[in-house]
Parts: sequence; C-alpha cells; structure tokens
Amino acid sequence: MMDLDLQEKRFGDVAVLGPIRFSLERGETLAIEGRSGIGKTTLLRIIAGLDRTFAGRVSRADRPAIVFQEPTLLPWRTALQNITLVTGASPARAGAALAEVGLAGLEDRFPAQLSLGQQRRLAIARAFSAEPDLLLLDEPFVSLDPALAEDMLRLTERLLRDHPVAAILVTHSTDEARRLATRRAVLEGRPARLRPLTG
Repeated sequence: MMDLDLQEKRFGDVAVLGPIRFSLERGETLAIEGRSGIGKTTLLRIIAGLDRTFAGRVSRADRPAIVFQEPTLLPWRTALQNITLVTGASPARAGAALAEVGLAGLEDRFPAQLSLGQQRRLAIARAFSAEPDLLLLDEPFVSLDPALAEDMLRLTERLLRDHPVAAILVTHSTDEARRLATRRAVLEGRPARLRPLTG
C-alpha cells in the first residue's frame, strides 16, 4: 500500500529529515511520535504528495485521504456537500458516512453550525467516504478536551477496525499511539530519522 525511501528533506541549507525508509500494508497503522517541530507533519506531507521537494521516492496507493489537525472544511457548503464535493461520494454514501460518525440528521448544517467535535467527526467521515487505500491522520485529536478526545479516539478505533486501511497517525500522545497503532516509531535527531518503538 505504501513504500517510502526518503534520502533527505531540506529547508534551504538545513537538512530536516532523512534517511527514512519503511513500508506499510493494508490493515496496519503506523504511529509516528516525536516532539513539536521535529518534522512529523513535513514527513506526512511528503507521503501525501503535498511536498515534492525532497530527495528520495514515495510509492503509495492511488486513493490517499488525509485528516488534518484542523478540520479544513468548506465553510459555505453543508456537511453533506463537504463530503460529496470533495470525495465524489454519492449523497447516499455520504449520508451513511455521516450516520456512522454520529452526525445523522445534520446533513444540511454548515460547518459554523457544528461544534468542534462535530467538525472533527465530519472530517473523519469525509476521509473514510473516499474509500482510501491510505489514511493519513495529522494529530486529529489535538486541542480537544479530554472527554472529547476520548470520544474521538473510540470512534477512530472503531472505524479503523471496520474499514481496514493502511494508516499513518502523527501524534504527540503515546496513549493515542498505543491504542490506535499496530506499529510505533519516534522521529528524532537532526536531521530527523525514524526509530522503531516497542511496548
């Protein structure tokens, strides 16, 4: 589903990543931990194809989906349209995805009419509506209060179980990594490299 052979990523004269090599198969979730500013989001952007200015190679599935730290919704479109317009999913498929994340009955609400937790649920519903081969999660639970974060964790656990994909979770939280991932690694050093974690 995904194979990464990153030799180096630079910002100007500064090498920030590399070398980093790993593969990921369907049904596996790799959690990448590390301190702020180490390069986790940069690595995710390279894998997603949003950053092409690096030395190396990325081979990934044809249908990636990404859930960003912020929901990145279309504010002038309804919840249903935020799925159908972005993913091409049918209204029926989009409605089923909204119901699956607990947003049934809110199809005609605009993002500003949804709570932050509901916006995060919509972003996750949109990602799974795309029927991705590769799912990228960039700190999707950041800035949530503990109760809401726990609710979102349980939802994501269920979705990953019910819709097995190759997934990469970027997180600061060891607890999130242990709960969601089948494999864990930490990004560390400068330039940053990936070190496998156990336990």
